[in-house]
Amino acid sequence: MSEKRRIAVLGLYRSGSSATAGVLHHLGVGMGEPYFRDYYEPLLLSRKLRVWWHEPVLKEMMPREARVQWLSHWIAGQESKGNPWVGAKHPLLSARGEDLLEAWGPDVRFIWTHRLIEQSIDSIMRLRWWTPEQTDAVQRQLWDALHRFFAMQPHLRIDFADMIANPAHEIGRMIEFLGITPNARQVETAVASVQYERGVA
Repeated sequence: MSEKRRIAVLGLYRSGSSATAGVLHHLGVGMGEPYFRDYYEPLLLSRKLRVWWHEPVLKEMMPREARVQWLSHWIAGQESKGNPWVGAKHPLLSARGEDLLEAWGPDVRFIWTHRLIEQSIDSIMRLRWWTPEQTDAVQRQLWDALHRFFAMQPHLRIDFADMIANPAHEIGRMIEFLGITPNARQVETAVASVQYERGVA
């Protein structure tokens, strides 16, 4: 029987977090289906986070205790589906990684999808999600939060450029770090999913 694993993918908007979450999905990790669009974000969690943090302003709208309680209940619900490997991805989780530690316990495996902030901002601007001022503010707030959290928290850093250039190698690093055992077909599909993403970031 596979060992249970809780996994959190944190990173800026347009940092490769969707590609990484998609990789985990293809490797057999339960990432909270149904998803929001094609971002591999749990639909219900995505809706909650946008209320809690009032995207893109990132003003805290829900007390920490309530967020932690909800996240704890959510992950227990995911595990009740029978998959020993479960996780979630959303850029707004990066605002307070400490919430996940409290809700999911100290054994959470964190993956940091890292991309230079200027590149991530440029990518958002091309998509015209928000105004330049909003884009800069939200990305820099999350950037600061991620650096504070990961300065003290063990994690695996996946650099965007490395994932795009050599997905097989980076996926191998992820598998080793997480201690999961996907089969060869799952790994092949995960690698192909990143190769498909090339040129669209």
